[in-house]
Amino acid sequence: MSRKVLFVDDEPLVLDGYKRMLHTEFMVSTAVGGEKGLNAIQDNGPYAVVISDMRMPGMNGAQFLAQVREKTPDTVRMLLTGYSDVAAAIDAVNEGHIFRYLTKPCEKQVLVAAINIGIVQYHSVIAERELLQKAQALESEQSIKLSHAELEIARIGQVNNFESPIGLPGPAEARKHLVEIFGVDMQCYIVLFKLMVLQTLELRYGDEAVHDYQSFLAQFLTQALRAEDRLYHWDQDVMMAVIRRKLSPAAMRMEILRITSGTHDYMINANGRCSMITSPLAFEILTGSEFLTFDDMLAAIEARLSDKL
Repeated sequence: MSRKVLFVDDEPLVLDGYKRMLHTEFMVSTAVGGEKGLNAIQDNGPYAVVISDMRMPGMNGAQFLAQVREKTPDTVRMLLTGYSDVAAAIDAVNEGHIFRYLTKPCEKQVLVAAINIGIVQYHSVIAERELLQKAQALESEQSIKLSHAELEIARIGQVNNFESPIGLPGPAEARKHLVEIFGVDMQCYIVLFKLMVLQTLELRYGDEAVHDYQSFLAQFLTQALRAEDRLYHWDQDVMMAVIRRKLSPAAMRMEILRITSGTHDYMINANGRCSMITSPLAFEILTGSEFLTFDDMLAAIEARLSDKL
């Protein structure tokens, strides 16, 4: 598993500090400024995680990470920022698909935990793509001749017929609730939670571990959300919350970041041993009022999930 991490800052002494602090845990590289950071990615990438300071001359951290996304879209991108730049960092996270931001000064344990989560995220995306490529190759070999429309109908039917193994309401109930509130509740947010480590749990520990993890998340999210919020099990590795808040989209994202921060570490009991694993939850937020029709809303949900959040 690649543990290559690139730090980018305009202060060489700061970069030296990161390298000294983290060299025993990760393969740490550094670059002074955005241009040299892009050169490092070109010459030595891809990196699992790239962490950039926000305030840099010429090219700030958000601009640099936007170019990183174009060059190596799978790389997990993080922003380091001072408290005075938090608003700009939130905008960068929302608009630039940056995985998260960290405030300076950032303690070692916080930084290590964030990087580990990023590495898991990076390899989950890589593994899912490889599985998809293998499935596509097998489909080609077997000469499956279903049309795109037939495949889409089959996929949607599979999701709609999904029944949660842990007792949460499924996609049929979610759709019914969304129909009821569509066009009525303008304060409605739809939050899609992607269970990033589910496939790894299944491969390493089996179905029972998957069931236990799903149950843990369902219980955790139910307790973290308000009584009037609704939580659904949309698919095997996706949970959906329908939330009503008088908050801006940026403030709602901060609220979900706060909630999901409590799920980053998970204690698993398998084969008579307890182990702590990093269990990141990726999420995507949709605003109910942004859609003209109910079908547009469903199409957006499916599109976000197809993009793996």
